[in-house]
Amino acid sequence: MKALRVLIIAIFPLAIGMWPENALGTSDTLEAPSSSDTSTTTSSSAPATISPSTTTNAAAGTTDLSATSPSAAAGAVAAPVGQPSGVGVFSRTPVIIDISLNAGYDDNVTNSSNISSNSGSEYTSGNLSLSYTFGEPRLQLRLNTALGGTYYYSTVTSQNYDVNLTTTFSITYKATPRLSFTTSILAAYKTEPSFNFGVGVVNRSGNYFYTSDQLTADFAWMPRLSTLTRYNVAVVKYENTAVGAFQDRIDNTFGNELRFLATPITTLVGEYRYEVISYDQMSTLDSTTNFLLGGFDHTFSPHLSVTFRGGDQFRSFTQGGSQSGPYFEGNLNYRLGKRTTVSWANWYGIGEPNVASTQSRISFHTGLEGQFNFTPRIGSTLSVYYEHSDYSSFGPGGGLTPSFTQDSFDAGISLRYAINRVVRVQAGYHRTEVTSSGVGGQNYSRSSLFGGLNLTF
Repeated sequence: MKALRVLIIAIFPLAIGMWPENALGTSDTLEAPSSSDTSTTTSSSAPATISPSTTTNAAAGTTDLSATSPSAAAGAVAAPVGQPSGVGVFSRTPVIIDISLNAGYDDNVTNSSNISSNSGSEYTSGNLSLSYTFGEPRLQLRLNTALGGTYYYSTVTSQNYDVNLTTTFSITYKATPRLSFTTSILAAYKTEPSFNFGVGVVNRSGNYFYTSDQLTADFAWMPRLSTLTRYNVAVVKYENTAVGAFQDRIDNTFGNELRFLATPITTLVGEYRYEVISYDQMSTLDSTTNFLLGGFDHTFSPHLSVTFRGGDQFRSFTQGGSQSGPYFEGNLNYRLGKRTTVSWANWYGIGEPNVASTQSRISFHTGLEGQFNFTPRIGSTLSVYYEHSDYSSFGPGGGLTPSFTQDSFDAGISLRYAINRVVRVQAGYHRTEVTSSGVGGQNYSRSSLFGGLNLTF
């Protein structure tokens, strides 16, 4: 049976490759793949995902990174353009459909600290994504939905499948020349840990739901002076009750920015945020946090923009204890036509713990995502995430675990070749490493290889 699966996987791309392009009614010149073709993912097995944006004021058309901080304004989406990017067999349409079918091998599905022959498994994964873009002078809308799953042929855990369901939605309405409203929604139901979201535990711990939804109001008081008021709600919910006991929570954040246009390309920003975190079961982790921040948004060129916020955060736990320290976040977005897109996001500050019996952590999170189209037929995607966390007990309500550190590294790369306007073959590699000092069961490494087909309509 194993040999039959390998034979089918080898023959299917060859048969598709022999499909003549003229039968599709397309020319020999291929456009660059659409931004919806994301072959790397935070999951070590499923090679397709949709990532939310974290850029506070990204330039239109940039690919924003989803290295979200616990208190950052999550879910902000770059303003969509009138014409969607992408390729297909018909004339341009606001709807893009993308299908991926892949097969591969994962050497440590169980996230075991000791990799053995019983830890790995062959797998097959599939992903169906749909994107819709609509734009007019007063109303802009963007929707991305991905339905994906992975099946492991070896029974290495109690659950031999992964789910990967993600939806991002944003709508911007310009009520008057001075007032505009934006609503953005990110909702995900997943199995694999999400290093790009920056929330949840770092190992495979069953299915979970995560959402980060935001409402903003932008009002221009004067030609150079404006305010941006936002409300963000984030929810984490695990099906595994043991994990949910210290992870399930609701995070409400209120924020207001005072923005001054110093030059045509530089905006100075002063910001205040108030965050309220409520846990479903672990009430000792309930807290309120105040942020006092300053920063800027700067556009170096039509292709390169940078945002930065920095200041102090002050956290108080409802059952006693407090903590304070510096906080910063920054984003860089670079786009050069359809050939190159690079996004880099960073944040540092007090965050929510992802280890039981701890009250908080101080973390540095950085993430880089890139898409490179070397030729009209050959392209590549890259994602790299790194996080360092310091855990410690403190105060009357401090955690029970002695001080320790945790480092996580997650990276993926894929290559694709366009056979024609519809069909592309792809292959990739993914690597995850987690190391902890003083906490058993948190150390593991994981690698996976995959190959398959991608169809875009």
